Amino acid sequence: MENTTNYKKWAFKLLLYIIIINICVAFLPFFTHSLNILVLSIIADILFLTGVGLTIASIKNKEEKDYQYYFSITGYPILIVLFVLITFIIK
Repeated sequence: MENTTNYKKWAFKLLLYIIIINICVAFLPFFTHSLNILVLSIIADILFLTGVGLTIASIKNKEEKDYQYYFSITGYPILIVLFVLITFIIK
């Protein structure tokens, strides 16, 4: 029986959701309250941690390498680097 996990697919989807949420957070201050931004940021953080876990599971299970796999493998480290830059260097 072939292993049919979809970790890379879900990691890819979550990465897209994180990007969309971050774009919304960037433009929301002009339209709405800071509570909405806080809630969206918390959701993005939870999705990020879940996506990193799914990416690690995808690597561990040696799933087929396609665009979803490569996008997740490169996308999450880029988000980590951006977080570090924004948190420690820009302040």
